[in-house]
Amino acid sequence: MKTLLLASTVLLGTAVYAQNTLVAVDDSVNNANLQSYQIKEVVISDMREILLGELDAKSKKSKPVGRDAYYFENKTQGNNFFLESFFFKVDRAKYRTKLQVHLYKKKNYTEEVYLETGTLTYPSFVPGDEIKTEDIIVYINPGRKGLVEVDLLQFDIVIPMDGVFVSLELISYLDESGAVIKRSKFKEKELTTIDFHPSTTDNYCGTASVYGTDDEFWINSNKRLRTDYIYAFKKEAPEKMLVAPNFGLKVGRK
Repeated sequence: MKTLLLASTVLLGTAVYAQNTLVAVDDSVNNANLQSYQIKEVVISDMREILLGELDAKSKKSKPVGRDAYYFENKTQGNNFFLESFFFKVDRAKYRTKLQVHLYKKKNYTEEVYLETGTLTYPSFVPGDEIKTEDIIVYINPGRKGLVEVDLLQFDIVIPMDGVFVSLELISYLDESGAVIKRSKFKEKELTTIDFHPSTTDNYCGTASVYGTDDEFWINSNKRLRTDYIYAFKKEAPEKMLVAPNFGLKVGRK
């Protein structure tokens, strides 16, 4: 059994966490299967590595992968921790799927909603300036299910003090010959899906389109939903409607 040096989002010292999952880890950038880990315990020593995010939350939903971003708060207390690995969970894959990972700085801004009675404003945050790297491409093979690990250490990036957004974007579906499947629509069961779960955070951002164009912009999905419910129904949004992808980000010292 291998022991992984990881941590949860709230680690401030040495701790041990139990987990009984058989995990297949991919070298997803090079699309080569590496090895499997049977995780019995996860040990953290002197905060050498920390796993941020909501990777281990119980998955209750799945959604077709599109363009999904998650904000990872910097929990390193100002230490220079490098981005090591990005994790996500595949629920279903019918076709070989080409994905791309992007890194963004956090952008704080004031959301304005124009109403008949005036303007509703509230603070929000979304992905901002992209952190430039070489293209981070991930291939998911047909039938793939479970945890995928993407190597980020090669890019030598220190997690920004204000945290970082990581997004997963669908590029294309490929046939057996590797050619792009050119179709305007796919059946729902043909789409590659990733795990989501109910979340109490506002860290998940999706996209919306400008009507009549192909232009997209980021929206903070849960924060906007909370605000809409309070204004329209005068009550809090149901917890089951607030979701986030099962994304994780491992950071560590070199």
